[in-house]
Amino acid sequence: MPYYVYAIHTNSRLSCFYGSFADYHDAEVCEREKQGFDNSQESSFVTLIYAENQTHAEQKVKQLRRERGLK
Repeated sequence: MPYYVYAIHTNSRLSCFYGSFADYHDAEVCEREKQGFDNSQESSFVTLIYAENQTHAEQKVKQLRRERGLK
């Protein structure tokens, strides 16, 4: 299963998809790079999601938003 990297915006329903990776290391590098880039914006956080496909990853993003009390 691939890894997906998303930025989840806390002040809106927007989620930014950064890419999918077959290798965990590559996904982790992307996540860390994007965290550094997005830390200038306190209204988002970057997360790595392990999922069967992009649709499943998007469902996990929605679940994560609900768990954190976001829109």
